[in-house]
Amino acid sequence: MSKKKHVGISSITWIAIIIVLSFSMKNVFWGSSSNQSEVQAASTTNKRIEQKKSVTAKEALRLGYAEAKKQMKEEPLLISLTSTDDTSVPQERTDGSDGTRDAWNLEFGSKKGNVFIYIKIDQGMAITKKVNKNDKNLLVKGQYAVSSIQIDSSDAVKQAIKILGMKPGDPAIADDWIKGYHFTINGYSTDPSSSKTRLLLRVMGISPNSPNREHSSLRMSAFFDVQTGKLISATEMTGYDKSGNSLWRNVKLKY
Repeated sequence: MSKKKHVGISSITWIAIIIVLSFSMKNVFWGSSSNQSEVQAASTTNKRIEQKKSVTAKEALRLGYAEAKKQMKEEPLLISLTSTDDTSVPQERTDGSDGTRDAWNLEFGSKKGNVFIYIKIDQGMAITKKVNKNDKNLLVKGQYAVSSIQIDSSDAVKQAIKILGMKPGDPAIADDWIKGYHFTINGYSTDPSSSKTRLLLRVMGISPNSPNREHSSLRMSAFFDVQTGKLISATEMTGYDKSGNSLWRNVKLKY
């Protein structure tokens, strides 16, 4: 009787050991699987970050100019450059804070108006989207030599933040309209008595006075001379009129 009892206890002990080992192996297996999933998730995140390639305005100009040269024999002259949210990579509030953006649109033209080229910069790659040619020179003429542009968006945004207190657009606020900071290089009319335009770099963001009393998000623009890099003017949205049109005012610059 005593021997049988001893055998029974031993059997129970072995069964318990087997169960413990089984659970231990299972935990090791699932733990490994979980760790593998975490590694895969981290790898995917890192890959997404690596794919996000941002460039400054001058870097976008160099890329676009090189691509335009492939499409026309004569000197490509800039018509306009602007950053955009048109990219597959999600845009964030910090985008543009260092003067770089993931996507840019550029327009180049010939001096005569016989060639027009539209180029997109996406993740550091220049892509020709449109090439128009017209023997009668009826296309938009290129006006500005890329070499004349000295200031970069990285310098301009620093001044806009320091001098004006400009804030970035928040993707979580639909009324902000823009995400982060955006940039444009274009010809602007600065003299009401003249039809000539002046090539300026424009930084766009959100006014430090936003939102206003009506809880409207207020946008802001700062304009820089592309050759000297000097901030020459700034405008700030103040709200909307009864028809829903935005109202703006000039901002007094304080250096």
